[in-house]
Amino acid sequence: MKDVREDILARLLVVVAGVPNIKTALRNNVDIQEELLPAVSVFDGDEETGGAEDRSARPAGRPYVARMMPEIVVSEKHDGAGSELSAFRREIISRVLGDATLIAHVGGNGAIRYIGCQTDFGWIRSQLNAMNVQFMFQYSLKIEEL
Repeated sequence: MKDVREDILARLLVVVAGVPNIKTALRNNVDIQEELLPAVSVFDGDEETGGAEDRSARPAGRPYVARMMPEIVVSEKHDGAGSELSAFRREIISRVLGDATLIAHVGGNGAIRYIGCQTDFGWIRSQLNAMNVQFMFQYSLKIEEL
């Protein structure tokens, strides 16, 4: 059995764990202790196929084009986090878009796209800052391989 989605998510965690100065890399974890910062969390995110709009007479074995949007959240202590978060962003984008294993997972007809990032800087935030870096992974979902 093969699950391209799981393969991508597992590899994504390995890739972001290698970013310099990241102390902790976790998957689907929202409870990160301060001593583990700076940290990166990979959240599984949404997957869609566009299957609801597909009105064709799809043969049972025909693959779907799946698009997954995992969330990569970088958390850092408040002091001086702005420029450090920007450095993390640059490294994550470079590593994800250039990783040969991730590229192989999406396949020749797939794609990896950087969508953007959002930060949660604000007047009320006094302890931690975070940044969400978003990518879209497009790949072939072959039901017979699941």
